[in-house]
Amino acid sequence: MEKMKALALIVALVFCAACAAPKAAGPACTTQPDTRKYKPKAESFLILFDSSETMAGLQADKPKLAIAKDVAARMNQCMQGVKVNGGLRTFGHGYYLFSIFQTDLIYGIEPYSQDGLKKSLCKIDVATGNSPMVKALNEAAWDLKAVQGQKTALIIISDGKPTDGDAVAAAENMKKAMGDNLCIYTIQIGDDFDGGQLLKKIVKAGGCGLATSAAKLADCAAMTDFVERVFFTKCVNDADKDGVCDESDACPNTPIGAKVDDHGCWTMVLFDYNQSAIKKSAQKDLDEVARVLSSVDNTDAKIVIKGYADSTGSARYNEALSNKRAQAVREYLMNRGIKSNRLATKALGSSNPLADNTTAGGRAQNRRVEFAAE
Repeated sequence: MEKMKALALIVALVFCAACAAPKAAGPACTTQPDTRKYKPKAESFLILFDSSETMAGLQADKPKLAIAKDVAARMNQCMQGVKVNGGLRTFGHGYYLFSIFQTDLIYGIEPYSQDGLKKSLCKIDVATGNSPMVKALNEAAWDLKAVQGQKTALIIISDGKPTDGDAVAAAENMKKAMGDNLCIYTIQIGDDFDGGQLLKKIVKAGGCGLATSAAKLADCAAMTDFVERVFFTKCVNDADKDGVCDESDACPNTPIGAKVDDHGCWTMVLFDYNQSAIKKSAQKDLDEVARVLSSVDNTDAKIVIKGYADSTGSARYNEALSNKRAQAVREYLMNRGIKSNRLATKALGSSNPLADNTTAGGRAQNRRVEFAAE
């Protein structure tokens, strides 16, 4: 027992230092899912984080609680751009030392933010006390009433050593209550055989999900794949083969080879403020447009060049300016060999802004053209 207390103190000191640092614990992961290639699957998530006494034990000379925080931190890093509701509930004496069977919702359930989840992880600074996984699962069922009706991912990060009853039965009860809206994912910390078997049974009780381990998610590519599996479903249809699901494609039927944005639109910023002359630095982008339209895949493709302006000036002035911009692009492409009957133009002024017109950066992004299928 004294050894466990000493380990818990070491873990607490390590995490105080880690959370004071500018970066989260664990190796930095800069890769995120390419959300254009997927459609959302989970609309909310809840992490059940084991901070009980058994998590103070060592795995490969590192406290299991430290490994668990590394895993959660890297998952958080890989979730940039994921738009869901999120929460985190601990079980064990992760930061609050009064109750024997302690479980606390320390984050959410609220619109997910990387900073919000990171701050909640920094509250978990010690691993002591019993492992009330069943109580945590029962409380989680109440937590998730806040997102009732949403597709939800329950993510359990634990060594799989609960002490307060039948965790599989508790998971089965959650599944009965939530039905197809619930999938359960477990990440085992350590390599205890019985703990791993229990976590697999909990996933099976959920009817969908995945049982994995911290060891299998040790690199960022594996963690990115895990995040994709939890929160997204791959596209079934992508008719114009631009990498954006048909369900999310705001600009369908773009020519093959076009470099589109996250919404599937072929957009380029080509102009300075109050100018219709194409910037010299942007000419290479239009040369690429000409190359795409000249390829054998697109010889019959016809496009509409949509000109836009920022919100500075009157609506009438902006419409005229956007028309000049569209015409300038049309002329440029004709000079690169694209026939005039393939190039229509449309002046849209300051309508449909791409970015916030109240900032200089946003206005710059709105001085653009879009190429759409005719």
